[in-house]
Amino acid sequence: MLLRINNLTKRFGGVVALDNLDLEVKEGIIFAIIGPNGAGKTTLINLVSGFDKPNSGKVIFNNKDITNLSIQGRVEMGLVRTFQIPQIFPSLTVEENIRIPLLTKYNRKLASKKSLEIAEKFFLSEDLYKKAEFLPVGKMKLLEIAKAYALEPKLLLLDEPFGGLSADKIPELISLISSLRQAGITIILIEHVIKAVASLADEIFVLNFGNKLAYGLPEEIFNKKEVIEAYLGEDDA
Repeated sequence: MLLRINNLTKRFGGVVALDNLDLEVKEGIIFAIIGPNGAGKTTLINLVSGFDKPNSGKVIFNNKDITNLSIQGRVEMGLVRTFQIPQIFPSLTVEENIRIPLLTKYNRKLASKKSLEIAEKFFLSEDLYKKAEFLPVGKMKLLEIAKAYALEPKLLLLDEPFGGLSADKIPELISLISSLRQAGITIILIEHVIKAVASLADEIFVLNFGNKLAYGLPEEIFNKKEVIEAYLGEDDA
């Protein structure tokens, strides 16, 4: 297993966001985590990526206990995340946004070369020298993922990458994320857009009130009565 979560618990005051949660993610798959708002999805991503610390439990990545490892330490191990609201450098160009993470691994000349290759892969070539703040939402999302990809992740945590995208852009991003998996990157996908989850996920884990509601293959999950009642019947699902 590439990632193991053992008895992970997170409380905020009297509210239990995650309650002794266990899950395992195999290498080389797209592992989707779905659930209603407030289920604990983003809390889980924050704990796995090091942006928050659990009250108890362990996070094991690539057979190493990283529960108390720094964010930077996790990135260096190949565990990288994106955010629901893209964390781009708005006053810098698209090329500069991509080149900055590359400079952690490569010299300036090679980083510049690779930034062009990544921009092309993420459909951003025509926007290379535009300031990131002037990109439409869809391209900001692509740039957010491109920046994460530039860090050469083994495990990429995508936090609602389809949020805010117009319907015509969804197939493009589905194809792109699928190509990342084909390139050997394991992906954890937090998402509300069920069309995207159904197209991409190899396995689905359903969270509800900080607990596991269901886990299995997409065709199994989408036919479970408890999942439909808790989540799939919601208007925003």
